[in-house]
Amino acid sequence: MGRKFEDVIDILEYDELRRFKNDLDTGAIMLKKLLEEKIKRKLKEHEKICATCTNDLNFYKANNYTLIFGPDDFKKKASFCGLDCLEYFILKLKDIKTKLKENNISSTDHF
Repeated sequence: MGRKFEDVIDILEYDELRRFKNDLDTGAIMLKKLLEEKIKRKLKEHEKICATCTNDLNFYKANNYTLIFGPDDFKKKASFCGLDCLEYFILKLKDIKTKLKENNISSTDHF
């Protein structure tokens, strides 16, 4: 479970709070850089393991694949160690989508 922003602020020492306040007063350049770096690190986390078989990914291999999917406002990323894992993931995704459509159709038939 993630922490609330207020909880994070409570953890900071007085000197850190003053430094953030001064940064905010002068355009928050330091805070912006800090947040951008943290976001970049979080985005790379998906690339560490295969989404299908959970094997560790070797960043230097040419047969790693990353799939970006989902609606524009909630994109998801999944990385794979090979075409077979990517294909398996896509097939399972199609199955889920098909089942959802069938459930929606069958639930409207009853009314």
